[in-house]
Amino acid sequence: MRHYIVKEEPAKKVSVLNKTTCDLCNKAAKHGHWESSAWEVNETEIEVTVRQKDGSEYPEGGSGTKYEVDMCPNCFKKKLIPWLESQGCMAKREDWSW
Repeated sequence: MRHYIVKEEPAKKVSVLNKTTCDLCNKAAKHGHWESSAWEVNETEIEVTVRQKDGSEYPEGGSGTKYEVDMCPNCFKKKLIPWLESQGCMAKREDWSW
């Protein structure tokens, strides 16, 4: 979940990302995001996108629903992957070393 604060600037107010928390465990991301060097190991590569969008678009506009999940690496590995596998998904796993 992304938490925003409202900042007043001359002649306008803008929303600025204040922090990002995991939608499952509520853990806050360091520096507001889960990216390399922001997690516990600098070499951790984090790329998690779970998003779905539906609706209608026309040249003059459109509408619909968009779903998006903010998830920490721990919940991705320990909650989402086991659930996906319990549903029959074969998540790709690779061991690596240097």
